[in-house]
Amino acid sequence: MAKHEKSKVNPHEKGIDKAEHDILPGDITESDIPQPEDLSAQEAKVIQLQKDLQVRDEQIANLRNDFQSEKEKNKELFDKYLRLQAEFENFRKRMTREKADFLKYSMENFLKELLPVVDNFELALESAKKTSDWAGFYEGVHLIYKQLSDILQKEGLTYMPSAGKPFDPLHHEAVMQVESGTHSENTIVEELKKGYYLNDRLIRPAQVAVAKRKSD
Repeated sequence: MAKHEKSKVNPHEKGIDKAEHDILPGDITESDIPQPEDLSAQEAKVIQLQKDLQVRDEQIANLRNDFQSEKEKNKELFDKYLRLQAEFENFRKRMTREKADFLKYSMENFLKELLPVVDNFELALESAKKTSDWAGFYEGVHLIYKQLSDILQKEGLTYMPSAGKPFDPLHHEAVMQVESGTHSENTIVEELKKGYYLNDRLIRPAQVAVAKRKSD
């Protein structure tokens, strides 16, 4: 009996795409096989990529740590700001209250010193109703006046003498001019109302009469 041979199929003859049939050992050439040097280069690239990724991961971790640290610092600063703001508000309220109390009671000591003067004036007025000794009454009133002047001087009030001095518009207020043959022109002839300083500040100019030339 004749032995049948297995027919070989030529893919080109049957229209079969070479890409679709199995790759045979004869289809692989030497150039298709990766060479050791190519593998080493690829391994080096992979290792370098792994190192780059590790460095990148470390940088990201550092950035996260820095961000968390700055976040905590900002929170601490914000809390400190809130505390300072609260302290300042309390300080402002306290200063406002103390200022109001100061203005309200700043005259307390001064008025305490004036009360004896008021008492003495009341006694003098009662005495004036009964006395016929006007010289003694005058002496009593004069003592009360001196007592009051001493208290005012103690508080910084000083009298500014003006009579006989040259007129100064910064310290004097001329209310009238008087012809005088004994005073130089613009000399203060008479002090009509006293001027006063509080420490070194003029609080009331003196009202004065000023000399002028006699008309011919």
